[in-house]
Amino acid sequence: MNIRKHPRLILVLTALFALVCRCGSGPVETIPTTSDGVELTGCTTYLGGFEPSGIKCEVSCPSGKEWIEDPNGGSGFSDVTYAEVVAQACSRPCHNGNYLAACKKDLIVSAGSASSSSSSSRAAPTEEATEEPAPTEAATDPAPLNPYLTGNFTTCDNAAGYVNFSIAENAPAYDPATFKVTFNGYPVNCAPAANNPSVLTCNYPPPSYAPPAGVQVFIGEELVNEFDFNGGAICDSAPQPNNPGSEDPQLEQPASTEPAATEPSSD
Repeated sequence: MNIRKHPRLILVLTALFALVCRCGSGPVETIPTTSDGVELTGCTTYLGGFEPSGIKCEVSCPSGKEWIEDPNGGSGFSDVTYAEVVAQACSRPCHNGNYLAACKKDLIVSAGSASSSSSSSRAAPTEEATEEPAPTEAATDPAPLNPYLTGNFTTCDNAAGYVNFSIAENAPAYDPATFKVTFNGYPVNCAPAANNPSVLTCNYPPPSYAPPAGVQVFIGEELVNEFDFNGGAICDSAPQPNNPGSEDPQLEQPASTEPAATEPSSD
């Protein structure tokens, strides 16, 4: 049989030879890696026949496993991302064993949507539903304290330097460590009178802050009283006589206790 007279037979034999040569495979020495650092799986070498020897790798597609081949021995995979490899292997016309180099034009068109969907499905973590916190009620300010003093005083003495203020009937209880009274802004010493718990005795501050003064009473940080205490002459001590033994016409003299003198009789 003259082979030259049968060109179709020559083509068929050539195709069969190439197919047999390409089916020969072996393990890869270096696992191909895409440009974004993803290692491909199921990779083997193949004999290229009329094509150069290369590497083919498995890619998971919706229709099943597909092959993607690189006649450059795997170096071509380093120029594309993993999403682009998936697009080449799974999207027509770049699938079912087509060469990587032959599919690059179609890859540019089809890989955009595959890249976003593939990368999001592989890497995007799922967020767990979080319960919304229960609404918290707004904090309400506590009611203001009642005034501690009435604003009036019972006695005062400029010479002794003190004043007794009247304590209000509904005066709030307090911690002595948080109680403060000021005259003209100067803190003064005050305490309920030992013999009369209804009055608060306060000592005068230094002369530069002495009455007349603005009085402020604090319990903690809260101002519970603010009033004026003028003091003045009404708090001056009563004048004392120069000679306590001298008679004072304005003072009532006590009655004499001696018996009356009697004259002798002339019998």
